[in-house]
Amino acid sequence: MKVFNQIVLIVLFLAIGTKTLSALVAICLVILLASVWIDTKKGKLEIPHYIILVFGLYVFFLVLGIINGHPNLVRDVKFQFFGFVFYLFLVNFKNFNLLRFLFILNAIVSAVYIFIYLGLVPSLWNESIAGMEGRLYGPSIIPIVLIGFYYLYNRMSFDMPLGISWLLALVYLFMTSNLMNLVTAGILLGLIVVNVYKIFKPAFLVGFAIILVGSIVFFNSDFAPEAIKTKLPYILKPWEYASLKTRITDFGRALDTEDFTWSEKIIGEGFGASTTIYRENEIAVSLSGKITFQEIDNGFYYLYHRGGFLLLFLFLLANIYLIYKIPSLKAKLGFIFIVVFTNLLSIHYFNNVFYLIIPFLILETGINKKEEDTKKLEA
Repeated sequence: MKVFNQIVLIVLFLAIGTKTLSALVAICLVILLASVWIDTKKGKLEIPHYIILVFGLYVFFLVLGIINGHPNLVRDVKFQFFGFVFYLFLVNFKNFNLLRFLFILNAIVSAVYIFIYLGLVPSLWNESIAGMEGRLYGPSIIPIVLIGFYYLYNRMSFDMPLGISWLLALVYLFMTSNLMNLVTAGILLGLIVVNVYKIFKPAFLVGFAIILVGSIVFFNSDFAPEAIKTKLPYILKPWEYASLKTRITDFGRALDTEDFTWSEKIIGEGFGASTTIYRENEIAVSLSGKITFQEIDNGFYYLYHRGGFLLLFLFLLANIYLIYKIPSLKAKLGFIFIVVFTNLLSIHYFNNVFYLIIPFLILETGINKKEEDTKKLEA
């Protein structure tokens, strides 16, 4: 059953972000939840109290969205329901070797991107395989970020498995040329390896040398898409990244065009809301016009639009609590960077369920460790 669940998990993560496989995502989640329900001896699912609280708050903003009659309610709401089902699966999937699974998933994602690049796998994630400046479209899952946080949270140092995982991750990180994932993964790696006491040990030096040499070879090979050569400078100067400039402009126009009443500023417009802005194309003026988004690429505005300052405050309060629960300073810094940077540049934190692995690690693995320690003391 555990092997079967992990196979379904892989399919689930690969299907997220596709244009036509939302039904497959839903089927995978139902299968996963049903499997852990069957696997429990009494057929009962463990539901943490904080999930009941979160769901209760969510229903309030969901009802608000229904009252406001948003036309694309299902498109928005399905991600939250996917998230609740996925988190319940994680809580009830016992004895799950998450790190080993992430290592396997990382290798599979890397292989899928290579197959897409070679034309062996059809484009399921976008209408075209490649985008502007050679950016490759593929699975949205970024296992190396989750692996990096796992290492930080469990106070693990740089080792050979992480080094190999990073070499594999470089393939899809640079093929997608996604600044957010590149910088986030790099920051997490930096937090892991920065250790004055271990920096000169052979294991660290060998691992770092492998990554450095591998990166140089890959960047200068024929396999490196043009997006790598054109976007590498933006890693050092992210404020000059065109996509980042667009996000800043979109955010400013969204604020300028919003016409919220005081009640909407406090409690938002509910789930299902969308944002329409006028985007000006300076190169091709004829392409300028109004664009409607599920939400502009800013997670904080996503929350504000749906739940006003109230939901935004609750989100920040919840994250402050998670920071408090994280045991080490490095992991706290890594978590803060993931949340802030991801939400400044995207709404992925709310429509990609794999990000829920992060609060699951903090809340549930910490709880399990405390229970184990209590049992040992009682024994």
